[in-house]
Amino acid sequence: MVSMESSSSHLYERLGGEIGIERLVGRFYERVQADEHLAPFFEHVPMGRLKMMQKEFFSEAVGGPLYYTGRSLRQVHAGRGIRKEDLRRFTGHLVATLKEAEKELGISPQETHAIYSRIAIEADRITDDVTESA
Repeated sequence: MVSMESSSSHLYERLGGEIGIERLVGRFYERVQADEHLAPFFEHVPMGRLKMMQKEFFSEAVGGPLYYTGRSLRQVHAGRGIRKEDLRRFTGHLVATLKEAEKELGISPQETHAIYSRIAIEADRITDDVTESA
């Protein structure tokens, strides 16, 4: 029986380790910054630092040896006007980036979903809306 930890670190390796994660983060932010709706959120953001933090966050999410060392997600995103709709667009770009990785690296759709789920669980810490209108 394979433990969840060894299964996760195996995913980290299949994604290309630290260099692979860095590439995925780069591709992801190319998509995000090209999105007219999301680009304004990143106008005055030091992208090098953001990508480094995202690489740590992503690595931790897939069982890699890097751990997120930044401020809490709530602190980082508070007051930025990020709504759940914005986060959905953002995570949509994440899924598209991971779908490309499925083809290139041979990760499964289930693994893509698992990665997405680990990151999407943080939604309430990132958005300023506390409830969704019906």
